[in-house]
Amino acid sequence: MTCEMRLGRILGLPAVCGGRLVGHVERAVPDARGQQVQGFVIRRGLGGAKWADRRTVSVLGEVSVILGEKPGRVPKGSDLAISAVKDEGGLTLGRVTDWWISRDSLEITGLEITLGLLEDLRSGRRRVRQWAVQPGEDGVTVLIPREEWETAAETK
Repeated sequence: MTCEMRLGRILGLPAVCGGRLVGHVERAVPDARGQQVQGFVIRRGLGGAKWADRRTVSVLGEVSVILGEKPGRVPKGSDLAISAVKDEGGLTLGRVTDWWISRDSLEITGLEITLGLLEDLRSGRRRVRQWAVQPGEDGVTVLIPREEWETAAETK
């Protein structure tokens, strides 16, 4: 069994390399398939953003992220974000509010989906474990198979 952690708990954690604080986790960037973390954007104070590639993450802990080497320059294409959610037919379902990440492999193991404030209050958010991503004009869209969406509605 993999140990999972919500992205929301990782954001803001201190990033440490060689016993020294190198910044705080500002955001995580998914790979082009939306299935694993490509890297983390690290920022210290008002300084520029730095990049911690997934291969440099030694430990994804409860109180800090331990890096095996110092963060470098942020690569081009690291602004990828997954937010809009549609079904296979193109119907808009909601948006992604959080991810679950495996601490061991940095795979994205689940997505938390909101349908809107009223639906959140009425029945909560949904967690899905199967999805695909598709690039579009306004960013990346998450496509959810109908069976997965119906299963997520039953188990929330």
